[in-house]
Amino acid sequence: MIFFLIYDLVFFLYLLFCFPWLWRRIRPEEQFLGDWRERFGFFSRQIRKRVRPGSIWFQTVSVGELLSIGPLVKILQERYPGQTLILTVTTKSGRTLAAKNFPEIPCLFFPLDFSPIVSATLRLIKPKLVVLVETEIWPNLIRICSRKGIPVVVVNGRLSPRSFRWYRRFRVFLRRVLPLVKEVAMRTEEEAKRLIFLGARKEVVKVVGSIKFDQAYALSLKINPGEVRRKYNLPENRRIVVFGSLHPGEEKEIVGVARKLLELVPGLLTVIVPRFLDRTGIISYLQEASLPYTCRSKLPEGKEKPIWVLDTYGELNNFYSICQLAFVGGSLVPWGGQNPIEPAAFRKPVIFGKFNWHFFEEWLRIKSAGGGIEVNSYQELLQQTVSLLQSEQRLKEMGEKAFSVVVANRGATQRNMEMLNRYLFPRSHFRSTLP
Repeated sequence: MIFFLIYDLVFFLYLLFCFPWLWRRIRPEEQFLGDWRERFGFFSRQIRKRVRPGSIWFQTVSVGELLSIGPLVKILQERYPGQTLILTVTTKSGRTLAAKNFPEIPCLFFPLDFSPIVSATLRLIKPKLVVLVETEIWPNLIRICSRKGIPVVVVNGRLSPRSFRWYRRFRVFLRRVLPLVKEVAMRTEEEAKRLIFLGARKEVVKVVGSIKFDQAYALSLKINPGEVRRKYNLPENRRIVVFGSLHPGEEKEIVGVARKLLELVPGLLTVIVPRFLDRTGIISYLQEASLPYTCRSKLPEGKEKPIWVLDTYGELNNFYSICQLAFVGGSLVPWGGQNPIEPAAFRKPVIFGKFNWHFFEEWLRIKSAGGGIEVNSYQELLQQTVSLLQSEQRLKEMGEKAFSVVVANRGATQRNMEMLNRYLFPRSHFRSTLP
């Protein structure tokens, strides 16, 4: 118990002394939905009316994790229409996308992991099950749920080498937290071993693969490339390159790549997609470089421009579906990479940077199959992009190889669902709805 008291004390001091910094991250902004007070355990009357006791509570960090649980949510809603769900998210972008993708599900900001705040949130939600997505270790949430008899499980668990190095500093503490988690479904054997080393019980940790393969495959069936081109008024012969999910440290260099592509590949449409719209500097960089561009929010104005900036949420996969190839960001800065599976699901060659630990196993399979190319620099990114655009046959072959990896690795959603089913419904009632 003393460890949790120390944790609460440290958290209180963090709130006390770091609140100005925290406020800059959580303060309300016009382009984002949500009530910042939810993070402190205060809820509007509208939210209180929508929340029902006995819900399944899914906690996700941001956009990627939120999208990944789509297939799980679909199964639950189709097979058990009377079961209520609740989503919580950490980021403002995730909160906005949740309202768009899951309008029928109450969505809140995740509460700060301070005992009084967590207790207030649990008094409102009263969940029957808490589902943490991708190894979200929140000590007070896990402890208080355990005390109240609410099972906590982890789906699509991942633990990158970088995260592991951070968590292992607190192994003495985590060995008192992780045994309280009822069951964990990890993506890979290596990640499972890391979590067990940190303190999770070996008998409750299972390796089931990544549900992001299922999520990406489902998106590829849902999105029609012909309809997308008509929506944006883009002819079939217009070649497109997407630089997706760019982190702030990559944006200026990508503008330099885009400038070279304008010179080397006439008629090419370059689509630039910042990962964080509230922190992007892409417009300033394009203006400094005097490059012609337009923004998605202004279309059809400027549609003839050779550079489009996607300044809206939820449309990246539309452009993955119609591009010739895609670079996936967060991988040429030491962050660990965004999701390379999504363009692969649309039969597109993927270019990924050397900082790819968040998707190491998935990327290794795509790259080993010949569906992607790993680059170490922006100059190499430019060279590989130009080289690929010179061969339609090579683009097609690589795209098919990337897609074959997605198809071969489906099934993790069903395995994660089977785990959830053990805490919700009799096993005999479960049937998978995966294609």
